Amino acid sequence: MPFASSLTLQACLDARRNNLDALRFAAAAGVLFSHAFPLGVGQGTVEPLESFTRGQLSLGRLCVAVFLVISGVLITRSWERVPDAARFTWARMLRIFPGLGVMLVLTTLALGPAFTHLPLRDYFTSPDTALYLLRNFTLHWPQWQLPGVFDANPYPHTVNGSLWTLKYEVGFYLLTLALGLTGLLRKGTVALGLVGAATATFVTGRLGYWPELYLYFGGGAALYLWRERVRMSPWVAAVCVVGWLVTARLGQGCRIATGLLGGYVVLYLAFQPLGALADFGRRGDLSYGLYLYAFPVQQAVTALLGGPTAWWVNAAVAFPCVLLLSALSWRWVEQPALRRKDRLPAWARPPRPAITAHPQTPPPPPGPR
Repeated sequence: MPFASSLTLQACLDARRNNLDALRFAAAAGVLFSHAFPLGVGQGTVEPLESFTRGQLSLGRLCVAVFLVISGVLITRSWERVPDAARFTWARMLRIFPGLGVMLVLTTLALGPAFTHLPLRDYFTSPDTALYLLRNFTLHWPQWQLPGVFDANPYPHTVNGSLWTLKYEVGFYLLTLALGLTGLLRKGTVALGLVGAATATFVTGRLGYWPELYLYFGGGAALYLWRERVRMSPWVAAVCVVGWLVTARLGQGCRIATGLLGGYVVLYLAFQPLGALADFGRRGDLSYGLYLYAFPVQQAVTALLGGPTAWWVNAAVAFPCVLLLSALSWRWVEQPALRRKDRLPAWARPPRPAITAHPQTPPPPPGPR
C-alpha cells in the first residue's frame, strides 16, 4: 500500500490494512491514564492536557473524541453498505449490550460485595443495587454508586464513571438510522448538523454534551461522505494539528477544533502504513472491554492500596488487570455475540409471504369411449 498521502480517503477505506484497531486501543488506554489522576490522587486533580488546554479538554475527553470520529466513519459506512434497519440495529445491539451486561453483572455481584462496607444483606436488599444494573444497562440515566462501595476513595461514590458516553454513542447510532431511513444521510444534512453543533457549544448549555459529541461523530461521518474528495495529505494534517494547538492555548474553541480538525488527523493516522500496527487487532479487539472495566478496576486498586496514590502507580497496577479482563470479555462475550450478527432474531426477520393454497384443477371430462 503506498503512503496514504497519495490516496483519497475512499482508496484508504477500500484497502484492508489500517491502524483503526490500534487507535481505538490507544484511546481506551488513554482514558485509563486520564482517570488515574482523579482516581489515584483525588477528585479535582488536573491532568497535564487539561492544564495545557486551560480546562477545555482532558486526555480522557480527547480519547472519547477519537472513538467517536472513528465510529462516525464506520457506522455511516455500515448503513451505506447494508441499508437494512433490522440488520443495522441488531449489529449495533450486539456490539454494545452483551459486553456491557456482563460487566455490570460482575460489578454488581462480585466487585460490589467485595468492597462494600455494608453488611451483605443490606447491600443486596438496597434498591440502589438493582437500579445500578437496570439504569446502566438501559442507558436511560447512568447511576454511579453502589451501596457502600468506594465511599472512602479519593474519588468517592462512583463505581464506573466511564459509562456516561454510551448513551451518546447509541444515540448517534439511532440518529444515523433515522437519517438513513428518511434519505437524509447526506453531505448537506451532516454539514448543517456540524454548524448547529458548533454554534450550540457557544450559545447554550441546555443540550448537555450532545452538541460537543456530535462534533466528533459528525466530523467522522462528514469525512466519510466526502471520502472521494478528501486526500490524506501530511500537510493538511500538520495544519490541522497547528490549528488545534492554537485553540488549545487560546482557551477557546478547542472542542470545536477537535471535531472539525482533529477528525482529519485521526483518519490520517489510521491509514498510514505503520507496519505491525495494521495487524494490531488480528487476535481481538480489546478496546471496548478496556473502556468498560478500567474505571471500576482503578477504583478497586485505590481502595486496596489504602488511599491516595500517585497516578502512575494506579495506572501501572490497574492496566494489566484490565487488559486481562478485556481479553476474557472479547474471547467469551463480545466475539461470540458478534458472530451472531447475521442470525437475526425473530423480531428482526422480514415476514414470510403467506402461502396461498391453489385450488386443484378439476380433471378433464372423460372423452368418448
